[in-house]
Amino acid sequence: MASGIAAGPVKRYPLDDRSVYAVRVGTEAPTTVIFPGPVTALDGAGVSQRAEEAPPILISHQPGTRFFSVRAVQADAVGAANVIFRDRVFAFSFTTEAEPDRTVTFYEHPAKTARRDAARPMPHQLLALIDQAKEFVALSEQYPALVQRIERTTPQTTTLAGDITTTVEEVLRFDDEDALVLRVRFENRGKQVFRYAPAHLAVWIGQACYPVALTDAHGEVPAKHAEIVTVVILGNPDGSRGDISIKNTFSIVAPPLP
Repeated sequence: MASGIAAGPVKRYPLDDRSVYAVRVGTEAPTTVIFPGPVTALDGAGVSQRAEEAPPILISHQPGTRFFSVRAVQADAVGAANVIFRDRVFAFSFTTEAEPDRTVTFYEHPAKTARRDAARPMPHQLLALIDQAKEFVALSEQYPALVQRIERTTPQTTTLAGDITTTVEEVLRFDDEDALVLRVRFENRGKQVFRYAPAHLAVWIGQACYPVALTDAHGEVPAKHAEIVTVVILGNPDGSRGDISIKNTFSIVAPPLP
């Protein structure tokens, strides 16, 4: 069985699918288990995600996220679960204790992490980052351990281009993915609809231009209205790791359509 690096309510383990991880849970506070990336599936015995089933142990997990929370419903509850992550199965056993673990964080071995540096996140992973960025405030209140890896700033940097005012309201950095998620506000002060191509959005940092890897922009801002969009940039434009600081000054380019 794997041994924790740190004793007490906060633990870190290296990922090892040959081990069974013993996690202590409680009846009053949740125990949050965090993986390096999104969890694919959960299956277990003596556990359930449905409170109406009155399981001994209740699991809470949102699809696409990299964490789940566990809480004992009964004082002497025990349970087990298998977690599917990157096509590997990780086994857990849960026991109810007076002093439960509060967070259990898993990390990849340095050698494995180095091999993955060149692997850029897939679109579904970027969508998960956008969701986390939009829910950052709620996550920081409910699952503070989850957002420890996320850097955040609210620069409110504004640029003017004709009738369009662009404001970078928020920037979040996800170090594992080497990604930045920006919340941007387009305000159209003109009398005509402003149309642009979301695929042509770009982020300028100093003299460097970074293409947008993913956005939820619709490409249209009605006259006298504003639109909030989210954009994601990954590493350097050449595909290498960028480690871009959130302390930079960011500006957004949205070329208008004819």
